[in-house]
Order: sequence, then C-alpha cells, then structure tokens
Amino acid sequence: MAAVLPSRRSVLTALALTAGAAAFPGTGMAAAFAQAGQDPATPRTKPVIFVVGDSTSSAYQQSERPRAGWGQALPLLLGPQATVFDYAWSGASSKSYADAGLLDRVLALMQAGDYLLISFGHNDEKVADPARGTLPDTTFKEYLGRYIAGARARGGKPVLVTPVERRRFDSFGNAKDSHGAYPQAVRELAAASGTPLVDLTASSKELWQQLGPEGTKSQFLFLAPGEHPQYPQGSEDNTHFQGAGALAVARLVARELQSKEIVPPGYFPDIDAAAAPLLDMYWPAERPVDVPVTLDVGPGRTFATVQAAVDSVPPGSLQRTVVRIQPGTYREAVRVPADKPRISFVGQGGRPEDVVLVFHNASGTPKPDGSGNFGTSGSASVRIDGPDFVARNLTISNDFDEAANMGMKDRQAVALHITGDRSVLSSVRLLGNQDTLLVNSPGAGVQARFYFEDCYVEGDVDFIFGRGTAVFSGCEITSLDRGSSTNNGYVTAGSQDLSITYGYLFDRCRLVSDAAANTVHLGRPWHPSGDPKAVAQVLVRDSWLGAHISGTPWTDMSGFSWREARFHEYNNRGPGAQVTPDRPQLPRAEAGKYTVRTYLEGTDGWAPQLAGTRADCSVVPSEVAA
Repeated sequence: MAAVLPSRRSVLTALALTAGAAAFPGTGMAAAFAQAGQDPATPRTKPVIFVVGDSTSSAYQQSERPRAGWGQALPLLLGPQATVFDYAWSGASSKSYADAGLLDRVLALMQAGDYLLISFGHNDEKVADPARGTLPDTTFKEYLGRYIAGARARGGKPVLVTPVERRRFDSFGNAKDSHGAYPQAVRELAAASGTPLVDLTASSKELWQQLGPEGTKSQFLFLAPGEHPQYPQGSEDNTHFQGAGALAVARLVARELQSKEIVPPGYFPDIDAAAAPLLDMYWPAERPVDVPVTLDVGPGRTFATVQAAVDSVPPGSLQRTVVRIQPGTYREAVRVPADKPRISFVGQGGRPEDVVLVFHNASGTPKPDGSGNFGTSGSASVRIDGPDFVARNLTISNDFDEAANMGMKDRQAVALHITGDRSVLSSVRLLGNQDTLLVNSPGAGVQARFYFEDCYVEGDVDFIFGRGTAVFSGCEITSLDRGSSTNNGYVTAGSQDLSITYGYLFDRCRLVSDAAANTVHLGRPWHPSGDPKAVAQVLVRDSWLGAHISGTPWTDMSGFSWREARFHEYNNRGPGAQVTPDRPQLPRAEAGKYTVRTYLEGTDGWAPQLAGTRADCSVVPSEVAA
C-alpha cells in the first residue's frame, strides 16, 4: 500500500498558523539546524544554494523513494565549495509558498553570498484555486518579485528558474509545451529585474524530445507493480521524477548555472560524471518542510516523564514527534508501541551523560501484578517497537545490581530493547551488564534495521544480542571486567534467521576493556529455543580491538558450534586483532558485499548513513562530511 500523506491543504493550514515565527520552534527548519548543531546566526564557512519551488524540485522522504525532485539531486553534482538546502514544497505556488510563511523562513536563514533558486509555475497555473493560482503578467511576477527582493536584501543572489516541462507528447511524438504563458513571464521578469535566469522549460523540453515518449518513462515516475516496495501498485506519473529523472534535470540546472557564470567556476566540477542516483541520493526520514510535533519533558515542562510524553502521541501519526528531554535522571520504564512511529528522543544537555533514562528490572524480577517474572525481553528500561525511531544525545541504562541479587536465578537486565525498523541512534550511551542491548525484530525471519552512530555500548555477557540487523558505525564497545583471568564475557549473541543475510556489522569501531588480556570473546551463536535456523551473522571490520579480545574470539553456545555460524573479521588492527586459523577473515573479494549500505538498504533503499554528508539536502550544516 502506498504511503498516505497529509493533504496539501491541511499542511498549508498548519504552516500558515506558524508563519512568521522568528525562531521556527518545532518546525522542519529548526530540525535542519538541530541535526547539524548549527546556529542559523553563525556565519557559515561556505555558501548555501537554497532551492524553493514546487514538487518537481522538492526533496522527498524515504517512504516515497524513488520519487525525487531536481533540488534533491543537485548535491550529487556539486563540488565542496557550497552546499544545497532544498526547502521546496510539493503542491506550492509562488503565492501559497509565500503566504504560508515559508519564504520568510528561508530568507531568515540566508546569509551574504548564498544563492536562492526560485522555481514556480506548475501550481500558479491553477487559477481556480484561490490559495495557489496567480496570473502570469501580474500576480505571478509580483510574487516572484518578493523572492528576488528578499534574497537581495539578505545579501544573497536570486536566480529565476522556469518550470520544468511535464511529459507531454503529441501523436507524432513531439514534446509539447505545458505551462502556457508562465515561462515567458519568468523570462521577462528576469530581464526587467536583472536577475540571472535558468531556462529549464526550454532545456527540459529539448531533453524530453531527445528521449521520446518511451525513453522519458525512465525519467518520470513510471514504475511497474512491485518494482519498488513504496509503490506496490506501480505508478504512471507524467509530472514527477524518479531518481534518474531528478538527476537528469539537476544536470540541466547545473549546466546553465555554470555556463552562464551564475556560480563561480568549479562549483559543478563534472556535471556528466556517472552517478547511481538510487544509491547516492539521500531520502530523509521526513521532507525538510514537514512540521514535527515538539514535546518537552523535564522539571517545569509540559511532561514530567518521558512515558507521559509518549502516551500523548496519537497512534498512527504521520508527523514526527520530537520529545525534547531536559537534563536529569528519569527513573522509569519507557515503552514506545508499534503503532507510534516517527518518535525522536533528543537529550537537551551538552553531552549524552546529562540525560539518563534508567530502570532496574531483571529477567527474574517479579511483575507487580503477580503474573510471573519480567523475563529478559520484558526487563528493558526502554523498549522501542515503533518504526523510524530516532535517539540522540542521551543515556539509556539498566542499573540492576547483580552483586546484591546473587540469589536470583535470571539476572539478565536489558537497557534497550528495540524492534522498530529504520531506527537511528547517534551519540547514545547504552549501559548494563548481561544483555545490555537487545536488537530484535517483530518476528523470526522479519528484518528490522538499526543504525548506531558514534554510540557507546557497555556490558559483559552477550551484551549485544538478538535477531535484528544492526550497524555500529564509529562506536565504542566496552567489555566490563568481571574479574576473571580466563573468561570475562561475550560481546555478541546474534540469532538472525537464515533468510536474513545481514546481522551485526561493527564498522570503524573501538572495542576496549580493562579486563585481562585474551579473556573476552567477540561472540557466540544464540539459537533461541534451540532453533536451528537462527544462525548468527557478525562482521567486525576496519576496527580497533584491544588486548582483551581472545585469540580464539568466537565460541560455542548451548551445544551449537560457532563454526556453523556466520562469523568474520576484516582488516582490523590493535593488539587483539590477530589473524589465526580460528579467526575467519572475510575474503577481500567479498568486502564490497558487506558494507554499511548493504546491511541497511533492505528492499526499500534505506540509507541513514548519508545524513549529514554532501548528499544531504535536508540540513544547513556549517561543515559537511566528505
């Protein structure tokens, strides 16, 4: 079933209610800076190319991939001298965009030397709609004039872009004009105001003519049923692009920006270089213009507890809910159910240690209602079942005291139990002892994917376990010292179903410990209830391994041999990174099949690792990762 999105009219109403808010509280614009840690008033080190317009230029979210706008593809062509922020809005006209306050938001972000690419027309033509329609020789030019004047007032450089042509052909296969007098109105305004012009109407019509009626289908959103999971019924769309078409149109825009010297030489170093848009383009979790709900937790805030904030979120919400958690320790068991997707926990302290979500249940802890013990999975301090979850800049802990409860038979105590697909955790600390982090999925043979970036995970026995697919990128994995001279525990206990190719990837991580040398195992194969199809898959690659890692780092579990599991290392270093016959190494020829991308992409092309890179047009960073 295709993604269901709010109507344009309902979003327009919501945006109009927030128009003119100088600080942009709770808006997508605020999120653009929150993700990058950037104050919009701080001078940037490189110009930003702002894109404003309609659906043909806008950035689309992961649930709409491979649909894309040309502004979303523009970063793939841009060199390191500038960045792109695409704040185009699907369904907007020059009038509705300005009336909703979006133009004011963009102008407030602009700094001297920035560019504003202005591309409207598709929806200005809808004169029967008073919220959007304009007339080419009067109101259309008047509204576009506001964009030009506003950009110049901020020291920016406005650029007018005529609307891209739709896929329209006559019976003889000739590409047709579809925008009436609107493109000419843009040309006239550009000449009268001395504004640089990109004539995308003319260049796109020429390209569509070259490709012909059939060839253009690969550029527009023509998809066969089942070709992409986001469009199971297929699509026949003569206006919007898939990734290849968005990139082709972005090339037209870049070529004119360069040939007309609108931007300095070298901004677009190789416009025609080969690119794979479905792999290289970034689809964010939400569109940049989407308006999240913001909930505040902490002393004197709307909610005293994190759970109270979660409980207030309506089931099935299509908006992201950002739960901003003030510094402090929150002793509570937090549950995000499966019917509450798109929730973010964001710590408001200066470091992850400042916000702590903690509880103390263990597997053997009796439930208050007398119905039995919590069990391992039920012991979690925080459980996340809702998909598209995000956590940033906080600590999740289970501080169950093992030493004080030696008489308890089952002392496993989970800090985080997560099953929600497409979850991203960055700068998060996960603390516990046995079974700290349960990366799980809704059921055996069902894939759920998690991306841990720059996180810290500590524990001793099987402290990263479960059947989920998890990538740990740039993380620190700390094995606690149990005081043994022979066995101080196991980092992983994977249980991926054989139908799931990818389990755990530790990429560019540091595995450290104060434990004695040669006393910690990288992992062992967990077969829940003796399930022979649950076969762990773990790869540790390009990582630093401390001396605590055993020279025989994989070991058996419950009668199942580690040699029958899918355990490998690749290109590791450090005192614990020996290469012996008991340490299977991934063949170099296979290295390209086991990367961050391949672990996470699944069938829908999810690529959270591209967030914040030069491919990302949804943030305005002061610096962009290479």
